[in-house]
Amino acid sequence: MKKLFVILILTTLISCKKDVIVSNIKEDVKTTIINTIDTSKPTTKVGFVIDNVWFKNNFPGFWIETHNGKGEGDFNNDGRKDLVVMFASNTEAKYQFQKDTSSRVVVGVFINHKTYFELDTNLVYSYLGGYSDISVSDINQDGYLDIYQMTGYWKGDISNRPGYYNSNGRGGMDGYVFMNYKNKSFTKYRLPILEDGASTTSMIFDNNKNGFDEIYSQSCLCYFEFNGNSFIRNEIVIDRTFLNQSFNMNVITPKFSNKNIGMIFTAESIFGERYFILKLEGNKLIPKVKFKPTHPNSGPAQEIYVKDLNGDGKSEYIIPMLIVENSNNTIPATPYLMIVDELGNDVTLKYMDFELSKPLEYEQFDWIGSWQTGFIFYTFADIDNDDIMEIFPASGIGYKKGNDTYYYKLINGKYELKLYHPGWIGNVHDSKVKNYTYKSFTDEKNGVNIFLILEKSLHLSIFKTF
Repeated sequence: MKKLFVILILTTLISCKKDVIVSNIKEDVKTTIINTIDTSKPTTKVGFVIDNVWFKNNFPGFWIETHNGKGEGDFNNDGRKDLVVMFASNTEAKYQFQKDTSSRVVVGVFINHKTYFELDTNLVYSYLGGYSDISVSDINQDGYLDIYQMTGYWKGDISNRPGYYNSNGRGGMDGYVFMNYKNKSFTKYRLPILEDGASTTSMIFDNNKNGFDEIYSQSCLCYFEFNGNSFIRNEIVIDRTFLNQSFNMNVITPKFSNKNIGMIFTAESIFGERYFILKLEGNKLIPKVKFKPTHPNSGPAQEIYVKDLNGDGKSEYIIPMLIVENSNNTIPATPYLMIVDELGNDVTLKYMDFELSKPLEYEQFDWIGSWQTGFIFYTFADIDNDDIMEIFPASGIGYKKGNDTYYYKLINGKYELKLYHPGWIGNVHDSKVKNYTYKSFTDEKNGVNIFLILEKSLHLSIFKTF
């Protein structure tokens, strides 16, 4: 992992004029690159494909590093998923705030990871730091993928709040959308945060079926919708009653979207005691399921999966959960999975054996020195394209057994372990990678994934094939 694997350097030119960001995606280099890479057997390749000379010339004094976010989608329609990485900072990654807009410049890189080459470094803009994640979707459904840089936040444990953050809690910043014009340019739109909280997750989905995807953010009970010219903010009303009883629902977060299921949120009533699954109907959130965690002091992570697992016409909800040991986040949260039915019953053992339902051991997951561990991101991926998601514990890395990693696959109505990768990807006891956490990125169709280091050098990321 220390050794940099340099595959190819491509020189990329960028021009930026006002809010229109110009790109030039190259298509004529694929054959040459494919011939230099043997992907017929599982391999590990360390290092991102970045034109270091170009970067240093254009961004002197900046670090090439990951930031807390990535997006994915096939931008050039070649059948291989591309990775969108935001990086570049002239301050250390631990500082999540800057004094002004020149303090951090972020460069979006589309990397086609099947052939390991950089399609184009084609998105450059300044922002203030502290942004959390990236979503990729064809928001206006014109056949070209757009990028949403979700609402950022101020990390208040390092310095006083800068004036450009709002006064909500830890502070928040505006989000941005980059609308794609035929892969030739991106137009930048600002989504004002007002006095909302910051966001660590979002969903983009056409719930009202009007031909434009809506952006649903964790930061507010609202969504943003493109009308062809601008983004309009729409408020969401929540029904806080369930079976004629009122509840103080809070921490309301978009978690899942599907054209058959619809738009699903979760809400907390009392931490560690009861939670709700809600469905968005029009502009109103309706609670549908109330459930209690399997283990005390635990709550849902950032995503869920909804599927009719037994074919009876009713949905099951697969919910990644985190057990929080203490309130100051000095002990990593312990991840586990639970499955509930439409009545809120815990049916976990019906669909997975006891061993898989137990909380993961400390040695089985990586963490970044806080509670954000285990199943919090990138838990589900359909790697065999059978329309049923496989489950990947440990933030998408897999379930550690021996020195190998496994995933959960639904076989004859019950989840079982299947080999994912020989050799453990992360090692929480290795002092050299102790404070790293990985964001898993999987191209299910082409059998390649990238383990992207969070808030570290891009060159420490790991490529693997499966």
